[in-house]
Amino acid sequence: MDAARGILALMGSGETSPTMVTLHRELAAHLRHEPRAVILETPYGFQVNRDAISAGAREYFRRSVGLTTVVAPDTDPDPDGVRHQLRRADWVFSGPGSPSYALGRWHTQRVGEILHERVRRAHGVTVMASAAACTVGFAALPVYEVYKAGHPPVWLDGLDLTGALGLRVAVIPHYDNAEGGTHDTRFCYLGEPRLAALEHELPYDSAVLGIDEHTALLIDLDTSLARVWGRGVMTVRKRGVSVPVGAGTVLTLDQLRDLVGGTGRAPGAIPAPRTADTPGAGARTWRRTRAGNGPVPYCAA
Repeated sequence: MDAARGILALMGSGETSPTMVTLHRELAAHLRHEPRAVILETPYGFQVNRDAISAGAREYFRRSVGLTTVVAPDTDPDPDGVRHQLRRADWVFSGPGSPSYALGRWHTQRVGEILHERVRRAHGVTVMASAAACTVGFAALPVYEVYKAGHPPVWLDGLDLTGALGLRVAVIPHYDNAEGGTHDTRFCYLGEPRLAALEHELPYDSAVLGIDEHTALLIDLDTSLARVWGRGVMTVRKRGVSVPVGAGTVLTLDQLRDLVGGTGRAPGAIPAPRTADTPGAGARTWRRTRAGNGPVPYCAA
């Protein structure tokens, strides 16, 4: 991807870990000298340790990436100032916390409009990771409420940044999480039964876009090319049938739109073995996700 191009980067997890330093440096290489770089703390803005999290993130980007950042605080009394800051920023980053809290704040503060505008105008680098990545589709998971409070699984209205690209998706980070051991913690800790129930509520022309941990989907907003980066895969899942796309794969947005619509086949897709419940015509590319046991934590890095 050429320098100065607009980029939307969606990270599944590990956004401030050593595994993602190389990617952050690649993204920073697109920026001008002394760029305006903003950390949007909203997803964890309700946490009592938010200042410590922001300070840690600033230090990570300074030491590991060479990027000097400022924090757009969740409690800023001047939302107009925050929107102006984000509109002018060369680089915007948002990461762990609660997707539902972030969505509520961003809708109220009209920050979502600015993020949508950045994608639509192909302006600068926008990095949405972990919980923030949950918010970018047209539908979003209230992961805290489902797991921690026992609320019935439902979709929330997302920011729909991907809608500006013609992608009608619900983005799920932490897609391959395995922390549960004997319990199914995939799909941002939802597990298979809950995801299977939720995806039947999605419109037929939409799909789930899953991003594994320590993995990213990089979308060049000027060339309309998308690349999978990291140690895992990106998965397009539709009605329980999944297309995994391996790291290093580059595809056009048209190809990605076809996958979401259920008519495409990804170049370099990871082949899956044919099973009794896998449609014969797509056996080399498509695989059906099998049921697991149940969920665990929340959508935070």
